[in-house]
Amino acid sequence: MTQLNQQRMRFIENLHETFVMRTGFGAFAFITAVDANNLFEQFMDSGESADSFIDRYVRSI
Repeated sequence: MTQLNQQRMRFIENLHETFVMRTGFGAFAFITAVDANNLFEQFMDSGESADSFIDRYVRSI
């Protein structure tokens, strides 16, 4: 598995955990897998830490 794919998996796991902590439901109750992948691409372009990016996104939902 490439390093990029490992980063993507960790990002989506963190995204899911943050949704569960804030809403009581996993990420895919709110977004699609395609949305999660698009968020990862936006995160990679953002230069932010994953935690900051994910927290900001989940708060916006």
